[in-house]
Amino acid sequence: MQQVKPRFLKIKYCFYVIFAIIPLFCVLLDLFFSTIQPDPQYGDATRNFDFSIINQSIYLSVWVALTTTSYGILNWIHYHTKSMPKWITGKNNLTRITTLNVISFIVFNTTLLIAPTNVVGFNTWYKILKSVLEHMLIPIVVIIYYFLFTTASIPTKQYCKKYSWYNLILIMFYLCYVSIRGTMLVKFMPKDQKAFTPFPYDQLNPFEVGFPIFFVGIISLLVIAVSLAIVLNYLSNLRNKKGCIPLNTD
Repeated sequence: MQQVKPRFLKIKYCFYVIFAIIPLFCVLLDLFFSTIQPDPQYGDATRNFDFSIINQSIYLSVWVALTTTSYGILNWIHYHTKSMPKWITGKNNLTRITTLNVISFIVFNTTLLIAPTNVVGFNTWYKILKSVLEHMLIPIVVIIYYFLFTTASIPTKQYCKKYSWYNLILIMFYLCYVSIRGTMLVKFMPKDQKAFTPFPYDQLNPFEVGFPIFFVGIISLLVIAVSLAIVLNYLSNLRNKKGCIPLNTD
């Protein structure tokens, strides 16, 4: 096995610090400044700190950011203690994190190019900063890290059968949370009161787009997540086979 030079270990450490700090910074920045300087889209609603918290919890990108932060913190700890299990530090978990960040990157930036007026949270300085860091910078850094340091090779067929479902865990929890919350608000909120953002995206509002389109959208998202993870794993295997940057720092 190739001996890893100390500078590569330091580079890996820097990636962990970035993953641990920047996504969490983005979430906290938006959380507190939404209370101090509310987004005009919601009027003064987020001056209520509870609403500001809700406003964070209903977006998939925030879940992805917090997941990335958790990955960074746990691997940062593992860097010093070597105490974390393989399912946290191994390739499959990193493939999951990378897949989620790539989806966030593609959805946000495609929307920004095609229909910029439909982009949520791009109208105040702190939301612009958050969006640039969360949807542009961090996904690119994660992709670079994935192909720079991941050296374990998992055959595509084995990955499809045994590990591809890992990429559905966070998305399924998120969809259940948003769907149950939104449905309860629409069905049981008093008619004389207005619910605070029942559904974060129009595409996730079955009462607007219809349930057939709603379910087609959900299934498409799940298929994309699994397919993208399989492609990433395959490309990583291909990178290993060609002998490109085989840096194993475990």
